[in-house]
Amino acid sequence: MAYGRLDIFWPDGRLESVTLTGQTVSVGRSAGNSVVLDTETVSRYHFSITHENDTVSITDLDSENGTYVDGVRLPSNEARILDGVEEIQAGHLRIIFHALDETPTSPMPLGGEEDTQRIEREEATFRLQVDATRLDVWPAASSSAELAITNIGTEPQLYNIEVQGLPRGWARINRPRLEIAPNETAYVLINIKPPRRPDNTPRSYPTQINVYSDDRPDITLTAPLDVRIQGYSGFGVALARPLIENRESIRIFLHNQGSAPLNIRLRGASPDGALILRLPDGILRLAAGQRMQITGEAVPRQRALLGQSTIHRFDILAQSQSNAPFTAVVSGKAEVAARFKIWQLMAVGGIAASLLILAFLAALGALAPRPPQIRDLQVNSGQLAQGDSLILQWASDNTDAINIRVNQAPFLTLDGTANSVEIDTSELSGDVTITVQGSGDGSTDEESVSVYIYREMLINSFTVEPATVVRNVISTINLSWDVAGATSVEISGLEAFTNAPIQRTFDSVDSLQGISGVATGPVILSLRAEDEVGNVAERQVTVTVSDPTCIANEEVVLREGPNTRNQQVGIIPAGERVVVDAQDGNAGWLRIVLPSAVRGWGERDLFTCDSSFQVESLQAVLNVPPPQQASPMPSSQPQTGQPPTGQPQANQPQIGPTLPPNVTATLSAAPTQTPISTPPPSPTLAIETAP
Repeated sequence: MAYGRLDIFWPDGRLESVTLTGQTVSVGRSAGNSVVLDTETVSRYHFSITHENDTVSITDLDSENGTYVDGVRLPSNEARILDGVEEIQAGHLRIIFHALDETPTSPMPLGGEEDTQRIEREEATFRLQVDATRLDVWPAASSSAELAITNIGTEPQLYNIEVQGLPRGWARINRPRLEIAPNETAYVLINIKPPRRPDNTPRSYPTQINVYSDDRPDITLTAPLDVRIQGYSGFGVALARPLIENRESIRIFLHNQGSAPLNIRLRGASPDGALILRLPDGILRLAAGQRMQITGEAVPRQRALLGQSTIHRFDILAQSQSNAPFTAVVSGKAEVAARFKIWQLMAVGGIAASLLILAFLAALGALAPRPPQIRDLQVNSGQLAQGDSLILQWASDNTDAINIRVNQAPFLTLDGTANSVEIDTSELSGDVTITVQGSGDGSTDEESVSVYIYREMLINSFTVEPATVVRNVISTINLSWDVAGATSVEISGLEAFTNAPIQRTFDSVDSLQGISGVATGPVILSLRAEDEVGNVAERQVTVTVSDPTCIANEEVVLREGPNTRNQQVGIIPAGERVVVDAQDGNAGWLRIVLPSAVRGWGERDLFTCDSSFQVESLQAVLNVPPPQQASPMPSSQPQTGQPPTGQPQANQPQIGPTLPPNVTATLSAAPTQTPISTPPPSPTLAIETAP
């Protein structure tokens, strides 16, 4: 049973959720952990979470950068109890712990009638009902509305469902096209799931659910739906360099990964008190998706007069100024050099001579230039589809050459005056680090930026074989698909063909073979694919149906049941082609569908059926009512032709006249004259000669 969940927010905007079920869950960079975090800012074994006696606790495993809970660093190897909804900082990852309780609860009542819409038009032969007027949706989550379509006409109809007003790929309709019989109601689920992106800011989308039939596409019923996208939060903070050399500036990168503006206040801390952190005062406001670079200083409180340099750790705390505050922490180290080194004192005697030499070199204009500098590195997007152009821009000073590295591998060398470059991402994927290094006069300076390259999703194929099956006949179909770049594929619509349990989620390249079922109408199959960043692609294929037909070998009498004692309902002339829709349980009779929608049974041996189907696979009707039994007339004298005493007399049903060829038949109640002891007659056929 799950007792908690970790929501892991990555600097590139990704959200990963992990359910906690084991008694002890270890988290770190090593593959031996229960939860593996592939980032260098996390130790091989960073922290663990333990569930014991209904208590959940977290323990830092002597990690390099420390583990912070609600902004407070944990002592190593000491457990700290988690109550639920705590913020954990590990390296540059922000992690939220949620406590879960899977104790069964009582069901909650559904919403009231005021949330239900009913849509009707006088000229329409159908009506709609939607169980919602408004949907609140959070990016990367989903909300659903149920649509009920009632066919109030007299004929079966094919209906089409469309959703307008939302960006492409947000809305998913589980049955976008379906057939509904007269006076029947079918239900359609409309699921709305926007991707988690900073540009999906909180706003309202006036949405329309449109429904129309194939017969009358000009009559459309529309249900309005107010879809309100809610905001989400996410934040990342990182240092340009984990080690700050003597008196070097601290460069801090901030990234608002949420969809709403975020106010941040920075403060610094020195665990050993050796440093004074000077950071910008006041509140920093970051727009949705905005990245910002901040500069600060780590000033030593005091410096030794002589000796070696010392290293001191410092923490940068970014605190949100909102109703749901959080604190993100990033740690670094600063080098503090002594005021004088021993060799400096030994060289005092040569200072004067050095000054003379420098003055001479200055007069010749040969003084060494200032060191190179790379600054203001920017990228056109932190998340790109594979094949899209990655555009880098930067500013540089005192550079003779610019070297571009991709994941630390040399990529391109440019002239020192260059300030931008376009990189082809066709061969890149996943987390990619781009480094811009400027060099000049024997020294270098560099800046790096991370982007995420995902494979663009493409539906290469979605096929079904055969493309046509025979109605009311047990058939077998095979599906296959190939969706490049998809992380999951869902197949829906098979429930209209088969009642066999079939999984819904598959790999990007897969197939379903040998699915047996019976089609009573067109089978609409839908493929929905989703990639690693939440993009959605959909496609449909339709399996058409043909009617099973047979030809009468001779004149065939049709009866109301599969028995020669059943009432006669018509005659099929020899050579006539008819549609069949069932066989009886003993496979001796076929049920014929006449053009007037009247059904009758004929002996199977009197027909030759098409080779497009096997008669044995035709659906069977097992609950056919037996023929009515006629009571014999009371008599004291045996009748002529009566069987000998002791043998049962066969019941003789009321049979209508034999129909000549080329007649039309309509069903009516034609009373016949019967003896008093005989039950009332079954309906017979009134016969009219066809013109």
